[in-house]
Amino acid sequence: MTMRSLAAAFNGLFAKAKKAFPQERTAQRAWWLAVGMIIGGGKRTIGGAIRSCLHQFEDWSARYRVFSRSPWEARELFQPVFEFCLGLIPSADAPFVVGLDDTGIEKTGKRISGACYQRDPGSPPFHVNLRWGQRYIQASALVRPEGLDGPARAVPIRFEPAPPPGKPGKKSTPEEIAAYRQAMKTGNLSCRGVNLVREIREKVPMNRTALFAVDGSYCNGNVLKHLPAGTEVIARTRKDIRLSALPEEVPGLRKGRKRLYGEDLPTPEELRRDQAVPWQSAQIYGAGKMHDLRYKSLGPVLWRKGAGTRPLRLFVIAPLAYRKTKNHKLYYRDPAYLLTAGLRSPAQVLIQAAFDRWEIEVNHREEKDLMGVGEAQVRSEKSAARVPQFMVCLYSLLLVASLKAFGPKRTDDYPALPKWRKADSVRRPSISDIVACFRQEMMVSAIAQISLAGRNSGQKLAGCMKKRRKTTAEKSIARRLLAAFCAAPYG
Repeated sequence: MTMRSLAAAFNGLFAKAKKAFPQERTAQRAWWLAVGMIIGGGKRTIGGAIRSCLHQFEDWSARYRVFSRSPWEARELFQPVFEFCLGLIPSADAPFVVGLDDTGIEKTGKRISGACYQRDPGSPPFHVNLRWGQRYIQASALVRPEGLDGPARAVPIRFEPAPPPGKPGKKSTPEEIAAYRQAMKTGNLSCRGVNLVREIREKVPMNRTALFAVDGSYCNGNVLKHLPAGTEVIARTRKDIRLSALPEEVPGLRKGRKRLYGEDLPTPEELRRDQAVPWQSAQIYGAGKMHDLRYKSLGPVLWRKGAGTRPLRLFVIAPLAYRKTKNHKLYYRDPAYLLTAGLRSPAQVLIQAAFDRWEIEVNHREEKDLMGVGEAQVRSEKSAARVPQFMVCLYSLLLVASLKAFGPKRTDDYPALPKWRKADSVRRPSISDIVACFRQEMMVSAIAQISLAGRNSGQKLAGCMKKRRKTTAEKSIARRLLAAFCAAPYG
């Protein structure tokens, strides 16, 4: 039975996540900050969250210490979300699909811990620009609440900082330079990604396969050679990589050492152009509808420079046709080349996971543009890393709360769409719809509480908001109003 209150579902999830905090009062302060960041307008900062909860006339230092001093781990905040996503796996033999990608958060302060110069993704292709910011690795569970009848939803389950090692200065000793070079080998994005894969694999039951969909930057030996048991990876690859067949055993030949690689195989682009290899078909959901996808498969193959002697499988995806408008001419997208370490999972499951990986890009956009990840102005070393993680966790809790309360589709429980948007074209709610629904429930509860308190109490509360100090009676009225911020009580 689904819960028909978004706030109640959010409270239930946060009550499970509060185990990450060492004390109950720290968890309560974190809850108030969470509500303030969601319902507040303007930039999502800690000061804005305090003002949204009417705490600006009290001592605010304890709220800042939630991020700068309190000993809690951000990974534990995602545990209720992780368990919910595990429960959405349709069958016992279906894998737990996770999308993995890195992202940058633009910053302006030069003394922010972990900030560095990065490539600006918004720069034109003919002139690469740089920007100052933080770097994180995000893992999102790719769940399909509607199966193949609807789109997938990426729900973040990890958001880990991944700053590059600090470069030594001109007066550095040879030992410091050697340590920096070693840190560049073990602390790059690929190695950090493998460590995150191992950590998630330990949380997934051993009877299930963990399937990770990644982009081309993780298609290398650091990832493919160090995968834990029960883990599969599907990644985009280049069209000109050199692959080899498995070595053939020649009977009666025992001289010399054993061969590790067989004869050379065609490149992915040559395989696509080879008319002798037939195309296969699969039903894949992508871009809002089902597609009769054509693909070619080759495997098992070996990639000497990338995976060594680990067997892999190659998929060549034929270009998909599309039209810009109903009466426009037919266009074709570029072909795709996928390399996977999964030899047991069906081809349709692997290719569908590669298509669903795009949803993590939707996460990045909504987290930064709509949830305000990276807007908080903090400089403490712990706060600089924790506040973005806390905001991404709130975003994830809101997504799960909407699924528990109203299901995967956009129902009438959400605010009405503007006139210029067609209701038939909107299949699922965006994070803007979810936040608007959350604010609406808060407003209804606050109005009901004010009406119960009476007209005189409401006038006193309005008057105390203009003062810097509040009396005991006015504080009691404010507390009753703040208690109405959620449909169900905290905890």
